[in-house]
Parts: sequence; C-alpha cells; structure tokens
Amino acid sequence: MVLQHGFLGGSGYFEPQMAALGEAYDIVAPDLPGFAGSAEEPPPATIKDLSQAQMALLNDLGIEKFSLLGHSMGGMVALQTALDYPKRVEKLILYATSSSGYLPNRFETFEETKQKVEREGLAKVAASVTATWFRELAAAPMYSFCLDAGKGASKAAVLACLEAFPFWDVTQRMAELRMPTLVISGDADRSYSVDGIVRLAGQIQSAELCLLPGCAHCAHLEASDLFNSVVTNFLNKTH
Repeated sequence: MVLQHGFLGGSGYFEPQMAALGEAYDIVAPDLPGFAGSAEEPPPATIKDLSQAQMALLNDLGIEKFSLLGHSMGGMVALQTALDYPKRVEKLILYATSSSGYLPNRFETFEETKQKVEREGLAKVAASVTATWFRELAAAPMYSFCLDAGKGASKAAVLACLEAFPFWDVTQRMAELRMPTLVISGDADRSYSVDGIVRLAGQIQSAELCLLPGCAHCAHLEASDLFNSVVTNFLNKTH
C-alpha cells in the first residue's frame, strides 16, 4: 500500500493510516523529492516527473503491484502513475485532488502563494496554508502534528510545484482508468471544491465517491477513524 503525501506535506501525516492499515498491508509512504525527509533531493519540474520519481523508488524496492492512495498534489501524482502504469496499480484512492492543476476555487491562486513565499518566507506560508486544510484552521487538534510532518521542504521544490500545477491536466485521459477507484474528500475542502471532487468521480468508470461530513482538506486527520474505515472497506472489497 503506497501512501503519497501532497504539497507542503510529508509522509508522517499518514501516521493514523499506517497504524490502521499496517497489520494488513506493507506500507510505503515516500517523501517526494524536495519535501520533508527528501528535502535535499533535486525537485522535479513537473507532476509527471514526481510520478516517475515515485515509480523509481518502488522499482528500487522491488514492488511490482500495489494499491495507491494520493492526497492533494499526491493525488495528482497518483493519477499520473495510474495512467502511465495501469497494470501495476491494483486499486486507486484519489483523496482531495483533481485531474487538473487548474483550481479556480482554491483559497488563493498559486501565483499569490508564490508571491507570499518570496515575500514572507516558506515557514510562514506553510503555517498559513496548512491551517486552511482544517475546518477549525490553526485551532484544529491535529494542525501542529500536520505542520510538523511537512517541515523541511525546500523553497526550490515549493516554487517548482507551484509553477507546475497550472500546466498539468489529464482530464481527457480519465476514461483510461479501469482499476477500482475511490474518490474521497471532506465536504468543506478549501483547496479542491466539492463540485470538483464530484466531477472527478464522474469522470472515472465505476468510481466510488465518499464525502466525509464536517471535514476540510485533511479529513484523514480530522476524522481518522471514519476515513480509515472507508478506506479499509474499499481495499477489502472484492471488485
């Protein structure tokens, strides 16, 4: 089971999922190049490059087939991987993500985030962006845990991803997906609109859709038990 973190995140924020799934699955939770524990690695310039870096790691580990969960930007990476390596992805979980980097309903534009990184510094931007991932913002119980899990990202990686987002779009390829797919998100996500999440599920043949009530972008931390239950049921289901 591969768990892929998103923008300004790190593998550590999947700790509740590792605990819940660890008895049934061997868990691989990579830090993408330029982020968290892989901050010293050169940042890829595109989402496809991030997918290829993910696959290079799995190849090095000798993992031929796997289920794949991607969150946010990690969901974009997961989508790219599933499209380019469909025979290797057994089940796909697209979590709070999209088939396009064009996100008109995001809490701020990518250009605005880039300007804030240059003007205010990465640490301050990471703190403010991470707050938007929770229904209760920085007052959320798991806010500090999530922020700490993503610490260490390089400025070069953050800016490279912000540059890459608007140029990535695989919407026209969604019909290619044939593996069992779950699309899941909170119903109060400020990064990816609920309409966009529903639309993504509709683009994929026989995809299952789950909107978790009262959760924002980090539903896996806001309602861990519920999130883990939905994911476990999906993985255990005979499709």
